[in-house]
Amino acid sequence: MDSPLWKILGFFLAAVLLFLVPVMNMLERQDDAAYTVVFTETNRFVDSARDAGYITPNMYNEFVRRLNATGCTFDIRMEHVQSLINPVYRQNGTVLEFTGEYEINRISRGEDAILSVLFPDEPGPDVFDKARRYDMKAGDLLFVEVRNRGKTMATALRDMLLLSDTRTPTIFVRAGGLVRNEAD
Repeated sequence: MDSPLWKILGFFLAAVLLFLVPVMNMLERQDDAAYTVVFTETNRFVDSARDAGYITPNMYNEFVRRLNATGCTFDIRMEHVQSLINPVYRQNGTVLEFTGEYEINRISRGEDAILSVLFPDEPGPDVFDKARRYDMKAGDLLFVEVRNRGKTMATALRDMLLLSDTRTPTIFVRAGGLVRNEAD
C-alpha cells in the first residue's frame, strides 16, 4: 500500500472530490440561474410585444441588456408571421361569385426585417419615433428563440473532465404566440 502510484491516485481522487465537484455544482447552479433569467426575460419581451402589437427599439435594447446581465452571450432569432385572409371567388361566366371559403396566406419575416425597422442604416428619427417601431396586426404570430453562444463555464469544465466536446447550447429558450392587439 506504500506504492507511490497509490498515493498519486489517492491525491488525484481527493482533489477531484474536494475541489472539482463543489466547483462543478456551483457552476451548474449558475447555469440554472442564467436559464431562469433568459426564460423569464424572453417570455416578458414576447408577451409585451404581443400585447402591444409592436416592438420598439427601447423594448429590444432592454431585452438584450437583461440577457447580457447573465454574463453569457446569446444569439437571438425573431420571426414575425403575418397572416393574410383572402376570400375565395369562383368565375361563373363573366361574374365572380363568393364561394363562402377563405384562404389563409402566411408571410414570414425574419429578424433582419424586424431589426432593419428598429435600427435603420441611415441616421433618421430618434428611438421614440413611430417610424422606428415594428408594427404587427392582431392574429399575426411572433416567435423569439434565444440560445447561448459558446460554452458556459459548467459545460467547459464538464467537457474537460469527460474529455468530450459539447456542441449543443446549454441555454436554449423559445417563446411566442398570437399577437393580441394591433399597433395604434
